[in-house]
Amino acid sequence: MQYVRYGSTYVVRFEDGETFPDKFLEFLSAKGVAGGSFSGLGAMKWIRIAFFDVETLRYEDREFDEQMEVLTLVGNVALYEGQPLVHAHIALGRRDYSVLGGHLRAGIVRPTLEVTLHVSAESARADSEALQRSLDAVYGLPALNLRNRF
Repeated sequence: MQYVRYGSTYVVRFEDGETFPDKFLEFLSAKGVAGGSFSGLGAMKWIRIAFFDVETLRYEDREFDEQMEVLTLVGNVALYEGQPLVHAHIALGRRDYSVLGGHLRAGIVRPTLEVTLHVSAESARADSEALQRSLDAVYGLPALNLRNRF
């Protein structure tokens, strides 16, 4: 993995064979990122995506063992139980030009994945400034727990 920082923004390049989000989580912990948003593009050779079924309150996972273009990768980072948690969705382009997508569980990069991370909170700041997640009582998901209600 390679990266550069410009103020509160990191540009990160994942290299062939690296796993997203595992390697990203290592990076976030090492850099003390406690909140932010990211977007990316590139390609992956294997991927596991999921769809959340609100009736069963469970994710339905599917794996794809094929080379695909990462057309869009979007997500955010917030602390859950004191550790960074990545929430990411992805749109993937197949060789036949069809598109599929869902909640990104994991993917193996090939040949590269370029991610731009906008940091909104670092662990060096007070915990009250960090984005936090807590378990949603209805759906059982680690949802953003924000301080204000509209």
